[in-house]
Amino acid sequence: MHLYISIVSHLHHSIIINLGTIKALASHPDITVVCRDNIQTKPLTVACKKYHVHYIANKQKAGFAANNNANFLYCKDTLGMKDDDYFVILNPDIFMTNQAITTLVSSLKALKHDFYAPNLLLDNEQLMLDDNIRVYPKFINFLETYLLNKRATMVNRKAGLLSTHSYWASGAFLIIKAKLYQSAKGLDERYYLYCEDIDFCERLKIRGIHFHYLEHVKPIHYRRRDSKRFMTRYFWWHVFSVFRYSFSKKKFEARKSKIQ
Repeated sequence: MHLYISIVSHLHHSIIINLGTIKALASHPDITVVCRDNIQTKPLTVACKKYHVHYIANKQKAGFAANNNANFLYCKDTLGMKDDDYFVILNPDIFMTNQAITTLVSSLKALKHDFYAPNLLLDNEQLMLDDNIRVYPKFINFLETYLLNKRATMVNRKAGLLSTHSYWASGAFLIIKAKLYQSAKGLDERYYLYCEDIDFCERLKIRGIHFHYLEHVKPIHYRRRDSKRFMTRYFWWHVFSVFRYSFSKKKFEARKSKIQ
């Protein structure tokens, strides 16, 4: 069993280098890290070479789904990723200690499920939970979040999760068997940013496949909430994705992906 970590940078070189997560991951014998630079930056080029991370610079910018699908194909076709290896989608703003990495790898070896989501936190003191696991949303939930700051889809995980059948997990950190990612044809590239993770989890849910919750794996997510900044490009990407997810006819059939 081997882990192939997919990280996509869109001018995130500073936080990637300062957090040191890719350095720690790449030093583990069971892990290979692939970092795709949406806009080529010299600091990340140098850092990846220093840390023995596979570095790929895009010729043109692409969205979150397209970039991770491209990394998957690179891992499979160039690096020799096998069906029973794990493909890991990881945000550039995730921090993991060496202990957290060791716990993750040992858990995957012991449990042997096909799909996982960790227990993401927001602070080093482990006092605040990230909302990386949520109830599937309806369009009204998106409106209420934006207009009324209501958080009806959020889940309080402090007492654990009895079941994951009703939840989707954020693309900030997903661990998927390569054969499952291949059979699902990866992320839907019609989504530039946002909601592609909801779509992915729901497509697997329809097939009876649900993520396994790794409660004891606790990375830190130094998230930025760019989509909440009104009238920015991130806001509009979120709006377009919400409408596509909520109203696209035959949304699970009419898909776009490099993975076939």
